[in-house]
Amino acid sequence: MNQFLYTIETPAKTIGGDVYTNDLETAENGCIEWASDYGYSCVRNNVTGEIVFDYGDIFEMVEQGIVWQLNMCHTLPRI
Repeated sequence: MNQFLYTIETPAKTIGGDVYTNDLETAENGCIEWASDYGYSCVRNNVTGEIVFDYGDIFEMVEQGIVWQLNMCHTLPRI
């Protein structure tokens, strides 16, 4: 199990895509910053698995094949 409460997931960020923190405000600010750079980012609660915050255009990521399921933010490229 992850030792941090939140994971910031940024599908289009191929190097260092996931960032971990225990502070929701820090996670939200990072999410907004990376979504501005990469198009979309979300914050996942590592206890519940739920996305608690997201920012950007997930549909663009789906169209590009970066995200293949709308109910999950984690990047699994289409093959």
